[in-house]
Amino acid sequence: MRVLFAALHLAYFRNFESAIRELAARGHQVHLAGEETEALGGEALARRLASEHPGRVTWAQLPSLEHEPWYDAARRMRLALDYIRALDPRYPPKLRVRAEARTARVVRWASRLPAGRPMTLAALKRFERVMPTSDALVAYLRDRAPDLVVLTSLTYARSQQLDVLKAARALGIPVAAAIMSWDHLSSKALLHVVPDLVLVWNDTQRREAVEMHGIPADRVVLTGAQCYDQWFTRAPERSREAFCRAMGLRADRPFVLWVHSALSPTPDPPEPVLVTRWIEALRSSANPRLRELGVLVRPHPERLKEWAGVRIDQYENVAFHGRNPIDRDAQNDYFDSLFYSSAVAGLVTSAFLEAAIVGRPVLTFTLPEYRMHQEEMIHFQYLTTVGGGLLQMAADLDTHLTQLAAAVALGGVRDERNRRFLTAFVRPGGLDTPATPAFADALERLQRQGAGPDASLERERWLRPIVLPLAAWSRRGIGRWLMNDMRADAVDEHIDRRLRTIRARRAAKEARQRAESRRRAFRQRRHALLLKAKEARSAIRTLRFHTATLAHRILGLAGIDRGERGG
Repeated sequence: MRVLFAALHLAYFRNFESAIRELAARGHQVHLAGEETEALGGEALARRLASEHPGRVTWAQLPSLEHEPWYDAARRMRLALDYIRALDPRYPPKLRVRAEARTARVVRWASRLPAGRPMTLAALKRFERVMPTSDALVAYLRDRAPDLVVLTSLTYARSQQLDVLKAARALGIPVAAAIMSWDHLSSKALLHVVPDLVLVWNDTQRREAVEMHGIPADRVVLTGAQCYDQWFTRAPERSREAFCRAMGLRADRPFVLWVHSALSPTPDPPEPVLVTRWIEALRSSANPRLRELGVLVRPHPERLKEWAGVRIDQYENVAFHGRNPIDRDAQNDYFDSLFYSSAVAGLVTSAFLEAAIVGRPVLTFTLPEYRMHQEEMIHFQYLTTVGGGLLQMAADLDTHLTQLAAAVALGGVRDERNRRFLTAFVRPGGLDTPATPAFADALERLQRQGAGPDASLERERWLRPIVLPLAAWSRRGIGRWLMNDMRADAVDEHIDRRLRTIRARRAAKEARQRAESRRRAFRQRRHALLLKAKEARSAIRTLRFHTATLAHRILGLAGIDRGERGG
């Protein structure tokens, strides 16, 4: 079987490493196709997987659709669909805030009309089916000839995954959507074109797929979270003393690991400011265990810019270290930081799940500044409810410090709530049952079953001659203005300001040049007049000289000399 995995970034295949290896070990050929190859070390990951499985794993970049005249409108409408979805009261305000800035002006207007939301939602779904299938992607799939396509970023509206799905449909290739992370069905893009199969982790995600996305229940398969299989059987490759020495921490003191989140929109204050405040609270605590507690801060690889200007190296026994865990050394650092910590703290991040697998207490505190990223988010609530809840939550920093002191006092003993949560959310088949084989089994079954029909993608073909010219119109003039979102408006305004500045500078330069030209012409005229005057004076002097000479000669010829004239 030839399997094509498609992702927005090649780096996202980190979440499917175990599945790729499993398929290669079963004798299948796996091709990795990413829209963007360089981000977050994705190309290095793809090269490593290909080198570990020569002849079994290959990789290449998907063709870009940016040159397609309809693609700009399609992408804008997909982003707008997220906004219309977020207007449903069951979704948190954060999704509306985040999506509104990405939504076309015409869609924002339409959604405010009476019955605007359901009508706009239906129109956007229909618009997607009017958009054509990309010839470039069809040619790409035909050239690779996969028996099965797995979409790992279908929940990213800005990706080309929907176009890959439609190209695979055109070729009769079965398509599976593999949900990459725990929050993607509740906070990412709507799956409004149904693939043949949706692979989810647990019953919670199965319910999300059916209720939030309208996926038929018989197309949703529960496999467990294959991306976490590697952490269940992993063991540290170095001693605690060696790890602490490498991080710059004291080996004779316990330490707590702070895992940085990727919060969007960026909260105020940003998380690094909160981390500094948290460390200050530890160091000023009345509890000597907290005052002397080591701290390892692990930044999020996509949020390193947030740390610009924030320093924590002035604190004793505090370290700042971490990279995207793609290569072996980075994975060892990440695992060891979890394994040797006494507790893990943060705001909201998937690292909480990995900490639970390792068996560490997971703590957080809820402040008003971060409420929209925590309690108001659907996926965060799962950390507090599924299996009785994973998190030890505190409503303020003082209560959190009390909980942290108690967790550190356990000395690394597994928190029992971890086991209950993992059984319900990560490995519903049992903690000793890995998810990767079930993931691979589901793909093999789908390949044997083949692709299912989707008449909705062809039903609207008659509208294409009407809609496609309008879609191409979205790049210019009034069409661009109607299709612009707030960010594009800001970009256009910035460009307009720059153009106005450039035009003003150009006009000022031309005015200076004209003034200089006038001054130069005046100087040239004055110089010409002065030259003429000089020439005239010279001519008069010459005339006087010649006149005097002539008179002298005449007088000489007349016999009158100067002396006689004088007498």
